[in-house]
Formats: sequence, C-alpha cells, structure tokens
Amino acid sequence: MAKVSIIVPVYNTAEYLKRSMDALVGQSLEDIEIIIVNDGSTDSSMDILNEYAERFPKKVRIIVKENGGQGSARNLGIKSATGDYIGFADSDDYVDIDMFRAMYQKAVEENADIVECSFHFVLEKENGEIKDLPPRGTVKQHPDNRDMFMNPQVSPWNKLYKRQILQDNNIIFPEGLIYEDTSFYIKSIPYISKMSYVDEKYVYYFLRSKSTMNANTGKRVENIFDVVDDMVSFYKEKGFYDQYKEELEYFCVKILLCSSLSRIGRIKDRELEDRLLDRTFVYIKEKFPNYKENRFFTGKIGIYIKNIRRIYAKPIGRVLGKVMKG
Repeated sequence: MAKVSIIVPVYNTAEYLKRSMDALVGQSLEDIEIIIVNDGSTDSSMDILNEYAERFPKKVRIIVKENGGQGSARNLGIKSATGDYIGFADSDDYVDIDMFRAMYQKAVEENADIVECSFHFVLEKENGEIKDLPPRGTVKQHPDNRDMFMNPQVSPWNKLYKRQILQDNNIIFPEGLIYEDTSFYIKSIPYISKMSYVDEKYVYYFLRSKSTMNANTGKRVENIFDVVDDMVSFYKEKGFYDQYKEELEYFCVKILLCSSLSRIGRIKDRELEDRLLDRTFVYIKEKFPNYKENRFFTGKIGIYIKNIRRIYAKPIGRVLGKVMKG
C-alpha cells in the first residue's frame, strides 16, 4: 500500500503532459502510486503515458476509459486508490517535487483528515504572455470545519485527503458537469475532524485564456444549478442539512451571486445571459428564500449580497467577468 495515491485525469493534454508527469514521477516522496485516468484522449496523450508507465512501472498505473469528463475520471481514480492519502493533480499544470512529501509528513504528524497548501496562480494568454495573479479563495489553516465554507479554495489539486474518508462515505464528484470541484469539496466537510495547512506554494496552476473553461460560452455555465442541487441533496440525504444549514446557504448564495454571476457576464449570447440571470434570482428565491437573514453575510460582501437586484445583475456580472478574466 502506498503512502499517497495521486489521481491525474487526462484528456488531450499532450502539449503539457510531459512537464506534469516529470514533476510527479520525480516526487521526493518515493512511496506513491500515480493513477492516470485517460478519459478518451484523441491526441498523443496515451503514447506519452505509455512511455512513463514503461519507465516507472512501480509508480505509474494507467486506467483507460471512454470520455466522460473530469469528474468521472477522478471518481474512477478514487475507487482504484490504495494509498493512505489521496491527492489530485491536473495534467496541464505541474507541482513542486517536494509537494507530496511535505503534505504527507504534515498529515501523519497531525493525524489530519485533509491537508492543504498554497499555489501559484498563473495566467497564460493566447500570445504566450505569462502573468502572476492573486489566488482566488482563501488558502489558510481553518480553525474548524465550519470555517471551510467561508471563501475557500475548492479545487482538489492543492489538497491531500485521507483515503478512507472519501471511499467509506462515497464522496465523489458529480459527473458530466463543470464546477464539480465545488460539490466535492463541500461534501467532504462534515467528515473532517482535523485539518492542516502547509504554508508553501507547491502547485503551479495555469489559467489559460484560450481554454474552454475560460471561454464560458454555451449552456454549461448553467451547470452551477445542478451542482448546488447536488450539494444540498447530499447534506439532506446524509443527515447533515440542519447542522450546517446556515453555512451551506451562505456558501451557495455567495457562489450564485459572485463567481457564477461573473461567468454569466462573460457569455456572448445575450439571450442566454438574460435567461441565466433570470434563473439565478428565481432559483435563489425558491431554494434560499430567507438568505438575507443569514448571520454570515456581513461586511462589504454581506451588503452586496443582501442588496443586489436582478435589474443591476447584468452590468455587475459583466464587470465581475472582466475582473475574473484577469
């Protein structure tokens, strides 16, 4: 059994894959398994992966599946993992060679259920220009799991999770959706008893202006409503809803009126933009009718959340979209 299982979904990232794999096979923590899930790639990614599997047969394990999206690839990796802890890496980014050694050491020393580190947030423009950006979300030592709802960095690639927590409680990514990271992170919170933080930037995360995620075109932006439904349903089914109702409401409404609004503001189809804005306010009214009474909406963010109206949403969304685009 490995100390850490690193799950890497791969889909047509041949351009960046060798850099990512070199960083993983070169980890200073020797006792790792790197589970590569090739999610139906049609480029040369599989050829590259086979090279690494041949060179590092004790570390690299490849799973091949039909294309089903990043969530389904990661879920298959979770199911297949045997390490004490599970980490994630993206095949178009890369990590520091000491990342998993430092985070595993912290996890063992503090018997942590989750360990988080900081990261470099890098914008790569279409012309090849590179620009460092401030991280989005708060990467810090959380005093308790309720604090994990408050402006977190939800992505899995800067975290280690105790494997048993994920596998025993069926904590998985919603499949076929974007923003799946958000649901996965929130669903893990009730099971976290001890969290730890390593104050080092171990991940180099690239935001590419030419990427599908950044284009924000088409109906996939609408996935956010399904993702919120997935989170709320999980809490109700597992019996956690009443215990975390205020925190969950705060997190969901803030997502819908901040980051989701910024994505809607970047949609070029104006008819779709209007429809999604309308749906946002109808959805909040139906699902979170009393959100303005939530005690967590304080300060400038609280004032904004409590006072925003549909009539102002379009210009606000477009401004937020420009800011978030970098």
